Amino acid sequence: MTVLNEITEHKMVGILRGYDTNDAVKIVDTLMKSDFNVIEVALNSPNAKNTLKTLKKEFGKDLILGAGTVLTVEEAEYCVKIGVEFILSPVFSKEVLKFAIEEDILYIPGCYTPTEIYNAKLLGAKMIKVFPASQLQASYIKDVLAPMNDLVLLPTGGIKPGNINEFLDVGAKAVGINSALVPSKRKVDETMLNDVHERANAFKETLKI
Repeated sequence: MTVLNEITEHKMVGILRGYDTNDAVKIVDTLMKSDFNVIEVALNSPNAKNTLKTLKKEFGKDLILGAGTVLTVEEAEYCVKIGVEFILSPVFSKEVLKFAIEEDILYIPGCYTPTEIYNAKLLGAKMIKVFPASQLQASYIKDVLAPMNDLVLLPTGGIKPGNINEFLDVGAKAVGINSALVPSKRKVDETMLNDVHERANAFKETLKI
């Protein structure tokens, strides 16, 4: 199964941003125990590169690990060396896409307008992050897909248990989830980890409805 297939089957990419390595390991362990195993670590988190290396070592192939906020070819090169399965960005870079195609790694660029989305696909992007989705309604995804129904879209930002199915029902293949899954700037203790566990389960249960 390809990484793209893994993501579309799981339907969710959990985003970790702002946590150091030790805390990130605890959070990912909690998510994995909730059967949530597609995770992105944003590169603008503290010690993010060390976090990625540690997570790969700790969880191995059981974790589908992505690096987020990848803005340059140099960052992409480092992530490939670490062994991440996919890379994401809030923007679209032709240079990073070219590198990703050469290295045969899934690159999910961030786009917003139909033209940006179409151009990214035309140049070889297999999945495109529609970002920031918090500013959009699910109807926007439906409207974009109406004339271009072969697009593979990943709305990211503002996704919650209460609206995730709205985006999936109109044709999004998966969604990116940030603070609704892992709250930012929280002390990582038993209470916080139990909260993450409950949030993960809420998303999983909503998908079954």
